[in-house]
Amino acid sequence: MYRSVKESEKRVRIICTTVLFLFAIVWLIPIVWVILNSFKTNTEFVASYSNFNGRWEYLKAILPESINFGSYISLFTGEGVPTVANIDKMIINSIIVSVSQTIIVLVITSMSAFAYERLEFPIGDKVFWLLFFITLIPGSVSILPLFKICYALGWVNNINALIWPQVAGVMNIFLLRNFMKSIPKEMDEAARIDGASNFAIYRTVIVPSIQPVLMVVALFAFKAAWNDYLWPTIVMNEPNNQTLTSGLALLKGQYDVAQWTNLLASAVISMIAPFLLYMTCQKYFLRGISVSASVKG
Repeated sequence: MYRSVKESEKRVRIICTTVLFLFAIVWLIPIVWVILNSFKTNTEFVASYSNFNGRWEYLKAILPESINFGSYISLFTGEGVPTVANIDKMIINSIIVSVSQTIIVLVITSMSAFAYERLEFPIGDKVFWLLFFITLIPGSVSILPLFKICYALGWVNNINALIWPQVAGVMNIFLLRNFMKSIPKEMDEAARIDGASNFAIYRTVIVPSIQPVLMVVALFAFKAAWNDYLWPTIVMNEPNNQTLTSGLALLKGQYDVAQWTNLLASAVISMIAPFLLYMTCQKYFLRGISVSASVKG
């Protein structure tokens, strides 16, 4: 019987691995398409998809005739790019916004989760669940009020408008709060007996214990800030104030002169930072996912 169970688990593992592999191929095909076509000239790109018959000729058209870095070079030198976009400035803006927002998200969400879980105050649970259900409202509904608030604060075309509105994610607070439930409250009481304040308990007891989940929150926050497209295009009107993701539309060129390979090259550049961050922090990310899943279970 033990052998049959092992064989059944092996079959399930093989099936799951096969399904995930197929999903991975589906996800990778667009990325590979973008990367390969970014090494073409704009003329070659347009010509390669103008005349082909059948799927095999289409697959052949994806491959560049030769590796050409002209699109990448022109993005940074400005040669032959009919646009007002400044990709150097956009990359700097994206880094500033993403890093700043990630740090602030970690501080605010961890302290909020600590307050809801460890500190007793009137109707604390009701306030938390009210905020949680408010987040179920589509984000597009809040765009106009949020813009009005930023306008009143003088944040239109100001980097503060990209950093502060997204720092208090209730889902992140929910994740951290659930994880804190697994930390024995006796640790808090022992620290309080030694004379520790609430902030000291948060800093010395809670934060070291929730580091795996903090890494998950940090990666989610960085990815959301880096890939945000809609809000920066609304609140930022000046090209030099755009982030990289929202500024990709400017690379299309003035008077709708499409520079497709420049767009593809800039899309590849925009993928580098999240990819490197994930590869660097992969083990912490997977550990945090497994730990948070076990806590929820």
